[in-house]
Amino acid sequence: MAPHIPGSIDAKLLGLYMSDHLTGATAGLARIERMAEAFADTPVSADIARVSAEIRQERDFLHGLIHDLGVRQRPHRQAAAWLAERAGRLKLNGRIVRRSPMTMVLESELMRAAILGKLGGWQTLEELAPDLGLDRGAFVKLGDEARSQIEALSRVHGHARRNAFRRHGDITS
Repeated sequence: MAPHIPGSIDAKLLGLYMSDHLTGATAGLARIERMAEAFADTPVSADIARVSAEIRQERDFLHGLIHDLGVRQRPHRQAAAWLAERAGRLKLNGRIVRRSPMTMVLESELMRAAILGKLGGWQTLEELAPDLGLDRGAFVKLGDEARSQIEALSRVHGHARRNAFRRHGDITS
């Protein structure tokens, strides 16, 4: 059965919901890709790179799903999220030229929270999947992947917080 939105589901509201999640995925992808580049020289780089690759695939999947269901896309929201993520990089962190050791702590906290929100989105779509003509199992798998991403970012956070606030701390060790 081809994906479709039945009359029992508010298509406009579902479209807005999915668009909001796509907006979050756009901002999250930009942030995690930046983290993957910035922390490539750390012991947790493999975790960050894996999460980055998965978020890219999930964002593409969600984009395709929005298209397949025929709900209205809101590209201006994704553009705004992209810009907001870039503007967020301009915050002062007590360092002029180099990255603050606290950056990895804050970014891993932010990304764990974002992925928890994404998990809620996958759970919602899992619930609606039968009505939408979608495979519920795909959303179960995406939920499991989100939980795994939270675990990976918890390892990143553990590494970061052990090093960030120590005098002469080196977040790469």
